[in-house]
Amino acid sequence: MISDITFEAPLLRGRFIVFNARPDFDFLKVKQTHSDLVIPEDKCSVEIEGDGIIGDSSVPKVILTADCVPIVLLGKDKHVVIHAGWRGLAQNILANDLVKSINPIYAFIGPHIRPEHYEVQPDFLSNFPNFSEAFTQHHGKIYFNMEYVATRQLVDAYLGIVIEDCGLCTFSNLKFHSYRRDKTTQRNWNIYFPK
Repeated sequence: MISDITFEAPLLRGRFIVFNARPDFDFLKVKQTHSDLVIPEDKCSVEIEGDGIIGDSSVPKVILTADCVPIVLLGKDKHVVIHAGWRGLAQNILANDLVKSINPIYAFIGPHIRPEHYEVQPDFLSNFPNFSEAFTQHHGKIYFNMEYVATRQLVDAYLGIVIEDCGLCTFSNLKFHSYRRDKTTQRNWNIYFPK
């Protein structure tokens, strides 16, 4: 599959670009496992398990998603890219000690499934006992808002952080791969290009 850009945005520092397939250039990547693990860039490889990469180099860093939330966090000198699915958010990956160490001042939230398409079962609510506002009900169905949880966790952990959300939904926007929409094995290649 030829790699095409499906979304691009300038950040406070650097650029965030989403490709619909693996792009043809060098980057850092980890083996994502829906955890709260953040890996220093000098220890990154496709065999190392984790859901975040922290560093200060100009090497591009990749997060794969098919509905989960890709997040870029910028501190004064360092940056972190995060794969935040519901399991990572439930484990508070955004307040991981390595993430805290950069004292994030800016966060960018990339394309992910939005609450109007993220139906969950009643037992799912127990994963987020302090976030009842993240759930809405329509016609007897329950929907979950990952962006709300991510934003609350960031605001609670980092005083004065500026948060930018691209507002795009991987489910409703056919430019993006969505597991919940069509059970695809394809992934969105969310790449942060540091400056």
